[in-house]
Amino acid sequence: MLDMIDINQTLTILFRITLAVLLAFIPGLERELTGKFAGLRTHILVCLGACVFTILSIYGFKMHIAVDVIGTNDPARIAAQVITGIGFIGAGTVMRHGSNVFGITTAATLWVCAAIGMSCGCGEYVTAIIASFATLVVLISIRRLEKNILSKRKVAYKDYEISISASIEACDNIELIFEKSFKKTLKLNKKLINHSELRYNAIISTKKSLKEINDYFKNMNCIESIEIREHYD
Repeated sequence: MLDMIDINQTLTILFRITLAVLLAFIPGLERELTGKFAGLRTHILVCLGACVFTILSIYGFKMHIAVDVIGTNDPARIAAQVITGIGFIGAGTVMRHGSNVFGITTAATLWVCAAIGMSCGCGEYVTAIIASFATLVVLISIRRLEKNILSKRKVAYKDYEISISASIEACDNIELIFEKSFKKTLKLNKKLINHSELRYNAIISTKKSLKEINDYFKNMNCIESIEIREHYD
């Protein structure tokens, strides 16, 4: 049994797997410290798994040449499935809350960790090391850029649902507010009740706060009631 074990190959595989674990620790620790859905263990296991699959592609499925049969061994076949397969794990870290989406960066780091593991598995150590540290630099430096510069200039749009009950005399004024003040009115329905009462139901997308939206209507005496709430699909 021992005679069948290639010591040099075994040491090479051990080194590649160990390196994959160590390099995955770098982006995984950053995700763990920032409290993301997929942290240290997930990144290490993804990188380790990608490395093992790549090693199996190279060493585990060598072509057995039979009589009168000529073929070539393609070590990329199994490793190629890692690229698509990791998408299932990455998709599990993406969460949506209203119009906001969270976890895309973590999904991307898992995808990169798979690439790092594959690099270790096929012996591209320099590529794996550079990719691991480049990922850490991007995560830290871009987050600081977003926090210190971009977040001050970017205000996300939010969807609000507005329900208004008003007298029929307010029809023109209310519709004028929607037309001039809310450029992204996604829906505006109105219904006449008892020949005198109008009910509006509107969905708008705006950067304005809930208080700012309410200020457009607060001085209209003909409005009997108004309800403004965030709208989620």
